[in-house]
Formats: sequence, C-alpha cells, structure tokens
Amino acid sequence: STSSFNALLKTLEEPPPHVKFIFATTEIRKVPVTILSRCQRFDLRRVEPDVIVKNLEMITEAEGVRVDAEGLLLIARAAEGSVRDAQSMLDQAIVQGEPGQTVPATLIRDMLGLADRAQTITLFEQTMRGEPGPAIETFRTLYGYGADPGQVILDLLEHAHAASVAKAIGAHALIMPKEQAGRLAAIGASVSAGVLSRLWQMLLRAHDEVRRSPDPAAAVDMALIRLAYAADLPGPEEALRRIQTGAPVGGAPGPSGGGGGASQGGGGSVTAQARVLAPEPQAAEAPPVLQSFADVIALIEKKRDIALRLDVERYVRPVSFRPGAIEFEPAPGAPANLAQRLIGRLREWTGQPWLIAARGGGGAESQWERQKREEREVRSEIEQDPFILSVMASFPGAEIVSIRNLPTPEASPADAPPEEDEDE
Repeated sequence: STSSFNALLKTLEEPPPHVKFIFATTEIRKVPVTILSRCQRFDLRRVEPDVIVKNLEMITEAEGVRVDAEGLLLIARAAEGSVRDAQSMLDQAIVQGEPGQTVPATLIRDMLGLADRAQTITLFEQTMRGEPGPAIETFRTLYGYGADPGQVILDLLEHAHAASVAKAIGAHALIMPKEQAGRLAAIGASVSAGVLSRLWQMLLRAHDEVRRSPDPAAAVDMALIRLAYAADLPGPEEALRRIQTGAPVGGAPGPSGGGGGASQGGGGSVTAQARVLAPEPQAAEAPPVLQSFADVIALIEKKRDIALRLDVERYVRPVSFRPGAIEFEPAPGAPANLAQRLIGRLREWTGQPWLIAARGGGGAESQWERQKREEREVRSEIEQDPFILSVMASFPGAEIVSIRNLPTPEASPADAPPEEDEDE
C-alpha cells in the first residue's frame, strides 16, 4: 500500500549501517519511483535451456546418477527458465528411474506428459507435405500412448517457430538435437516464410479450439486436415502473380489420401483450362454512402454482423448523425467497447474514418426501446377495443398472450370483375 511504501522509504533514506535490503519482485511497475530511485536494480532474465542442462549434468555427475541427455533437455525446456523447477523435476525423474540404470528420456517424457518429439516432427512433416491421412494416423498413435491433444498442438507450434527461425538465421540457432534441428531446417527451406507464418496463425487458432472443444482429439483431427490442405496453397502475392501470368493458382494437385485428379485429355493443358475457367474480372463494389443512422443499421444487417446489430439496436440512443461522425447516448447495460466495435466495422465497410463518441444524455430512443413503446401502445389500444372488452368480460381470467398483424388477403380470380366481351 502507499502508506507501507512511505514507511519503507524513511528507512531506505537513513538505513542502519549493519542492514542490507534486498527486494525481489515480478511486478516492478507496481513499485513507486521513489523506492526504485534509491535502489540498485538488476533485471534477472530466464535461464537459457543449454545453461540449465549444464547445471543438471553437474548435479547428476555429483550424485553418481546417469540420465539420458535428451531427457535432460526435455526437463530444461519444461522448466521454462527456472533452475529450481528443473532441479525439482530432475529429482522426480531420478526417483522414478531404476537404481543403477540410466534414466531414459521416455520415462521423463511420460512423467512430463509430453509426446515423442521425433514423432511430432514426423507429424509436422506430414502436415507440411499435405498428407492429412498419415498425419491423423500419427496423431492417433501418439494419442493412444497418452499424449495430450493440446500438448501436441503446442509441439507443432514449437516446430513451426523452429522452422521459421532456422529459415531466417540457420539451424545452429535451434537448441535441440542436431538430427531434429536438421529436419526442421529442411522444412523451413522447402516453404516460404509466408506459409510458415500462415500455419503459425492456424495453429494458434487450433490450440484455442482444442482447449474449448468437448472432444479435443477430434478438434486436433480437424486442425490437421485444415493444415494439410492449407500448407500447399500459395500466399496472396503468389496467387496474384499466377493469375496475372495465367499460371495455375493451386499449389499441387491436392493433398494425398483423396480421389485422383482430373486427367488432361485431348492435348489440353492445365494452364489453358485455368484460363478458360477463370472468372472475368468484375468492378469492385463501391463503398456504401451512409446518410442517416437508419442506413448504419441497414448496413450492419446487410453485412450479417448479428452481435453488433443487436447491441446497436438495443443500446444506442442517437444524439446526432452526419457522414463520418455519430454521437449517441449509451443505454444502461451497454458494452464498454461498443463504440470501438462500431468504428472498426464502419471503417472496414465504408473505407473512411469514423468518429463515434458517447455522451451522458440527450439521446433519442434506441430502436429496441422504440419498438417496445410501439408494442405497448398497440396493446393498450387493443385492450380498449369494445369487442375485446366484451370477450374479456365473457371469459373471466382470460389474457392477451400475443398480438400479430394478419396478412392482407390477396384477391382471388373469382373475385375479379368479369371481363366484357369485345363483341358486345
């Protein structure tokens, strides 16, 4: 608290000669500047995995215990920069191992709940080659041995990152066994940086889906299928270049495991077919021009943004409108980010900047409030109708449940006036 820091500050300004204060915190921004200015500051970073491995090797040598080198690397990675956590996990691994024998990497992997790294690299390779069938079989093998689906996606994320780093810097930057680093570097060299970046984004989304899915294994299957098909697709720039040059837009004939591709009979070529099937270029649709707040609601409904439409209709009480600027009074319960969401969508749809501000009062009714008022007025009018009053009097306890407008009946051919005979 502020008072506690003030009391500490007085001690820091005139410390006793025999006292040394050492502060440790992970929330340095919460410490007042008056305290920081009177301290020597040392920012301690996470310890690198190779340094942790050397520390663990020194401990095993001193204890006379043999641990597989790959297992020590697994522990160093799982510790996430904490030497204390790494030493605790090493202690658990030694206890679970057989006395007098080397603690294998498989035991440490099972202890940490990790999948076989070599197998997950194989899974990544199959995905990058566009092979959904073999990729799903490999995942189900890992799943059968107890691998967590979420951890498998995290391993694929790590492989995508490692392949990207190897492509940008080189395989020497990867902290892993040389054989595994070479495999990931080969993947990075075989595809573009754009493909790796796209797969990274898809894996991030897949990880979120796996966490929220009632069947995580099925979510991983679907993610692998998407990744296998997306790995072979060209990026936007490459696709545009191919369209301009008349080259085939697709990458390869398609991921393996599906049906056979169409043959090129009659001496035709795939390039010629692509040119014939390519649609004619169409003029870009002109951005909509909004002249009223009703136009804004109509545009939201046209774009089918249901959540935004419901919030705007329910919570926006218009104060003023002009093209590019809206001022409104938020109704009670309005989302705090409603104005920002509306700004982003209108900028995206109209191609022009918008200034949208909320104010404390003076707004008209929201569309939802106006609709409810009109419903109440219609109900009040109907309840005063003489016929309805007589019905309610004849049936005590009856109540009006709902009110609907009957469609206007269309004139039938029998009701149409007879046509005159031209001879008459």
